[in-house]
Amino acid sequence: MRTIIFVIVFIFLVTIVLPVFITQGCDLFSKPQKGYLDEKPYETIVYLHEEKMIRNMDLEEYIKGVVAAEMPASFHPEALKVQAVAARTYTVKRMTSLGGSPNPDHPEVDVCTDSTHCQAWISPQKFQQNLRKQFGIFGYRKYMNNVFQAVEDTRGLILVHRNQVIDPLFHSTSGGYTENSEEVFSAMVPYLRSVSSPYEEHSPKLTASVEMKATDFVKTLQQKFDGLKINAKDIPSAVQVMEVSQGGKIVSIKIGNKVLSGRDVRAALGLNSTNFKIDRRGDNVVITTQGYGHGVGMSQYGADGMARKGDGYEEILKHYYTGVEIKRIQEVFDQ
Repeated sequence: MRTIIFVIVFIFLVTIVLPVFITQGCDLFSKPQKGYLDEKPYETIVYLHEEKMIRNMDLEEYIKGVVAAEMPASFHPEALKVQAVAARTYTVKRMTSLGGSPNPDHPEVDVCTDSTHCQAWISPQKFQQNLRKQFGIFGYRKYMNNVFQAVEDTRGLILVHRNQVIDPLFHSTSGGYTENSEEVFSAMVPYLRSVSSPYEEHSPKLTASVEMKATDFVKTLQQKFDGLKINAKDIPSAVQVMEVSQGGKIVSIKIGNKVLSGRDVRAALGLNSTNFKIDRRGDNVVITTQGYGHGVGMSQYGADGMARKGDGYEEILKHYYTGVEIKRIQEVFDQ
């Protein structure tokens, strides 16, 4: 008798309760959470690359998909809030309805889901599927809620410098210090200054190494840089760092007869960052890198490290973006 009751209860749980439990998770993506209830709703025009379609999306719902795609859901809630404010600021700066300028590659929409020139984005369904695989059908809800709550808790908040919406660049791991904008890109931007980023020890990309035959190293560089002359036997003596940025990354380096930018060498060799060192190990060249990404603006792992040390999202944002204020969209545009 007990066996029959157990089987009936089990079937009920599996066929009725569990599906409801799971599908309710889908509703969390669009269900209003605690936030700024009087915040004016905004829409952004998004090109979805995978679907090859354009959608008008509620700004806050779009930002939930960006945070879910751009930052690990296991990060500290305060770090997720940092990412939410940065992602919202990036989007608002490009929204034509607010006078923004979209990427020239797609002037007909505000943003797209191609992370190579906009922000990554993931649908709520795919996000939940990924979390279930990672944390199980009972463990995933905590992390999903953390992501969505971070967006709701910062609803409508953006970053401004002198009352102008900023371009909040961010990257994975700085390697100890972020970069001044002009040392990576062309322009000096007052809020993108080099600052310390000491709490990145938990980043899997903090350090990395690439090893290749010295002859392959030379061949790769000669294919990328016309007229480069270097003998494999002369490495590393024929490699000389010429200029290092304030953040410790290579600005220029002499290899053989040519002076090259750190950015170009990084791209040619597929390195994680421009903070690299070239050594010799027998017939091989070993390249050690520190950090991951361009290094300008907010370090995601650094933000998570600061949050785990007790810093709130406002303090973290103002650390990585020099001289900024945190304001609501309405404060900036509805004056």
